[in-house]
Amino acid sequence: MGRAFVVGGAGFIGRRVVAALAEAGEAAAAPSRDAFDIAQGAPEALAEKLAGVDVVVNCAGIGRDGRVDNLRAAHVDGPSRLAAACKIAGVRRLVHVSALGAAAGDPSRFLASKGEGEAALRAVDGLEVCVVRPSLALGSGGAVGDFFAALAALPAPPRLGPGNWRVQPLHVDELATLIAALARASQVPAVVEAVGPEAMTTDALEGGLRDWLGLKPGRFLPLPRFALSALAWANEIVEVGPGDRELVAALERGNVGDPAGVAAALGRPPRSLWQSLKRAPATTADLWRARLYFVQPLLRLSIALLWIGTAIVSFGLFPVADSYVMLADVGVRAPFADLALFGGAAVNLALGAMLLVNVRVGVVGLVMLGLLILYSLVGLALPTDYWLNPFAPILKNLPIAAALLALVAMERPPRRRAR
Repeated sequence: MGRAFVVGGAGFIGRRVVAALAEAGEAAAAPSRDAFDIAQGAPEALAEKLAGVDVVVNCAGIGRDGRVDNLRAAHVDGPSRLAAACKIAGVRRLVHVSALGAAAGDPSRFLASKGEGEAALRAVDGLEVCVVRPSLALGSGGAVGDFFAALAALPAPPRLGPGNWRVQPLHVDELATLIAALARASQVPAVVEAVGPEAMTTDALEGGLRDWLGLKPGRFLPLPRFALSALAWANEIVEVGPGDRELVAALERGNVGDPAGVAAALGRPPRSLWQSLKRAPATTADLWRARLYFVQPLLRLSIALLWIGTAIVSFGLFPVADSYVMLADVGVRAPFADLALFGGAAVNLALGAMLLVNVRVGVVGLVMLGLLILYSLVGLALPTDYWLNPFAPILKNLPIAAALLALVAMERPPRRRAR
């Protein structure tokens, strides 16, 4: 095998593919998205960076349309440009990560975009393309794996539908080993269904992940189909993981395949999810991540509403004249009183709104913490009648500060720009 090039090498699957290639003795380039952006770069410009490359692995992908990226750019236009660039540069093989069930025209926008992307690759003559179609690629740090682990860690794990929807997950490390093997093989099939050796129900998946986390078996909480759809719809607004209506529909249809292709590529049967998880026992950090998965957005929303509520109160629900009296008690008088009162309320409203829509949560949380400290110091300068009472208004800022610190600590860092 010649030089390898991994697109999306900083992502959940891509970084493990780079590691699997390295373990097999193959060095692989994995440039950042800034350096190699298949969603925007012209094929000719991309081809210049593929000079001397023998095999390209495309692990780029997103779960849903976002503020910047969209499914068509990531799954259709990007792979099309990449395939054209590979042909120009004389790349021998492109291993492309798609999804099980991908088909143009599928009701799922995700699967439809993946299917259209596959069709775009097949339209390029003279390039050997191997499409890898994972079912559920599970592992710590992956959107789907973290989501199911969080469901499993709830006191009463929710039963998805009737509980017998079937999936055939493959651990991400096993998937990366498969992709690396396909990159290095002398010959490859056109399509490989990247599934584990056994299909299982969603109940079994949640139960197994709960056991992996070291938790006792829990009684499942039945969720009627309409309730599940409503929760999935709400999740499309607050965006807590991949649990949207498209995922629910895909699970309902079933997401299973034939593991024979994996076995042929690896030269052995694929490891089951449970065998792979035994090789990577859950840590305390894994348990905390699962348990805090749904707490983080609740914390974010509650703090956002607190800040927005205080702003609304300051704008007039609390008597403005009384606010002026308090400001005067700490030495703030006209014309600065209006700026302090309404300017502070406007800042609180803006910060609360940013937190509500999930914009720069870490930065906003730190700014809120700084303001909270400032407000507390100003409050301590007020006469004791304002704060030395059984409701302890200043003292309550301590748990709010701790909540802000927790929110900032749980905020995921911006993903490195890689494709």
